[in-house]
Amino acid sequence: MFNALNGMGGGGKSSTDVANDANTALAVTFTVCSLVGAPVYNMFGIRVIIPAALAYVLYVGSYIPFNDAFVIAAGAILGIGAGFLWTAQAGIMMSYPSEAEKGKSFSIFWMIFNLGATLGAAIPLANDWNNAASSVKTSTYIAFMVIMAVGACTAVLLLPAHKVIRNDGSPVSLHKFSNWRREAIEVFRLFLDWRMIVLIPLFAGSNWFYTYQFQVYNGGGFFVLRARGLNNLVYWLFQIIGAGVFGLLLDSTRLGGRRARAFIGNTFVLVFIVAIWVGAIFVQKKFNRTSVKAPGFAPMDVFDDGYGPICFLYALFGFADAIYQGFIYWLLGTMTNDIERAARYGGFYKTIQNAANAIASQVDAIHTPFMTELIIVFALNVAGLALTYIVCWTVPEVTVENVDNLIDKAVPITLVGGRPEGEDLAVETSSKEVTSDKHEFA
Repeated sequence: MFNALNGMGGGGKSSTDVANDANTALAVTFTVCSLVGAPVYNMFGIRVIIPAALAYVLYVGSYIPFNDAFVIAAGAILGIGAGFLWTAQAGIMMSYPSEAEKGKSFSIFWMIFNLGATLGAAIPLANDWNNAASSVKTSTYIAFMVIMAVGACTAVLLLPAHKVIRNDGSPVSLHKFSNWRREAIEVFRLFLDWRMIVLIPLFAGSNWFYTYQFQVYNGGGFFVLRARGLNNLVYWLFQIIGAGVFGLLLDSTRLGGRRARAFIGNTFVLVFIVAIWVGAIFVQKKFNRTSVKAPGFAPMDVFDDGYGPICFLYALFGFADAIYQGFIYWLLGTMTNDIERAARYGGFYKTIQNAANAIASQVDAIHTPFMTELIIVFALNVAGLALTYIVCWTVPEVTVENVDNLIDKAVPITLVGGRPEGEDLAVETSSKEVTSDKHEFA
């Protein structure tokens, strides 16, 4: 729902200035809380998800009275909740599936995630189709808040990780709750992992393009509100298509082993990203910050000549986002099957992503020329994907993590139908991984 509202440009308001400042505040707190989100999740488990998700309701509610300070403060609070929510999400999505189904896992998550955004985009489109104003109605915000609140409360249905069993009979987690000292050490080690360092430009570019797409292309004054709403709808609809297609691609053994699929996936994303940004350059030549404010300028409507191709390009932006984010999650998923480490990888990814997003929001807030913003995100995306080829060389065919020691105490494990019996199991895994076509367990 948040994505649907944000995709309208300016949070559905006529000006993007306050939305940019709120997004900056959100990104700053999101950055910090993503880094500590993994330790919090590893220590307290899924119980952190509900209060984290309810922060989204407060943020949307801040647009009803629309006091600048309130909106910005709500954005900062949302960043705290989002940091905890998305770190938990990353740990769940990357560690719950078996290695052969990690692309499928992303597809299922991303398709449902963006089904919500698609339905959310349909609300303001229907509610404001004949709205001549440049801001959405109060009833639109209320509808978003109700849906968000219901969604947050459904998290009570989630099982603790140690009670979740994969399709192959293996347990998702043998961990007891962690502690601050151990988590602090493990988070510090992320900054010493050369793969994480190499992937920083890729992570940084993963949300940077949102500022250009939402606040410039769709919210920069080139479209009337109705056209912005329709653009928003097809954007999230194509996210669903992109996630479904790309998840199947990354899991397809017909394309070779995991390392081969890593190279194929990286190349596919790179070529697609270059294509959409080249197309965006031609559209961006049609308007700038000055032209959209000039007397007599008529914003484009859905019935105007030339709207179709420009709307379709915006839809392809959504497809590109799905495959870009999907490749990142799949690549991180090849590095570990452990839920604690998956949460830390996800937290590091979100930390870099949102630190960059804070910068991108301010680049737009200082009224940087639209074309300059486009060139910046184009260069960042290409550089990040080019560097990722280095990490693709390290993708193992099978990830096997050594069991080095126990957090608390050793207990005998009795295997019953492939799953361990007993709940009081505590295992700490090292970062060592081996590559092999088959593995044995003693």
